[in-house]
Amino acid sequence: MTSIQVVAHRGSSAAHPDNGWAAFEAAVAEGADAIECDVQATHDGVLVIRHDLAIGDRLVADMTAAEVAARDPGVVVLDDLLKWAERTRIDLLVEVKEPDAVPAVAAAVAASAWRERSVVASFHGPALAAAKSRASSVRTSFMMGSVVAAEDLVALAAACRVDGVHLCWERRAARPHRLLDAAAVDRLRRAGLALTLWHEEREDELLALCALQPDAICTNTPAVVRRIVDTKGAQARAPHNGGGQP
Repeated sequence: MTSIQVVAHRGSSAAHPDNGWAAFEAAVAEGADAIECDVQATHDGVLVIRHDLAIGDRLVADMTAAEVAARDPGVVVLDDLLKWAERTRIDLLVEVKEPDAVPAVAAAVAASAWRERSVVASFHGPALAAAKSRASSVRTSFMMGSVVAAEDLVALAAACRVDGVHLCWERRAARPHRLLDAAAVDRLRRAGLALTLWHEEREDELLALCALQPDAICTNTPAVVRRIVDTKGAQARAPHNGGGQP
């Protein structure tokens, strides 16, 4: 059984303000393998970790980094997060919120010592393809909110030149694990694509997602998913006794 990577969605965000140091540090303490974060570019080109595109009545893209920091004290800068992740030895999944910022984010990751353990992700396929053409060593992942067939995912991934797909189907069904099956996972794997699944916190759904054997699962509660993944892994490794005999 291949170990499933536990990805802390914006850090340990169920218990801490998302995309902040407290959430990131808690994710490490709770056993996450990777941290997912959101990145935007300020008007003066600083890459900051923030989900919402606006602060009050102003877009982050229209503000300088100093203005963002004044309105959002403690905002994390991507360069600092990359250095921290290297020291902490935790992977990064960096979602770029605006397509125009994808090349700059890819360049920052490519220049980082942590580039081998970081993935640049976006819902905008053409931006990922453009970034790949400029920084071919950077791993990329195409985020997909619509439910589509595995063959369509493979075709989209090829067009975008990405290394993986990140399915964001958590709101597409009451039991979203039913939107995917083992055959679809196998098709993506045969295409050489890493598969990351949406963030999930319900234990019964998490068990079903684990049974699909994706490469990674996002979650706001990394401690819960860590426990489930480790338990499933231990069960898979345990020797089977024929007929209950020692």
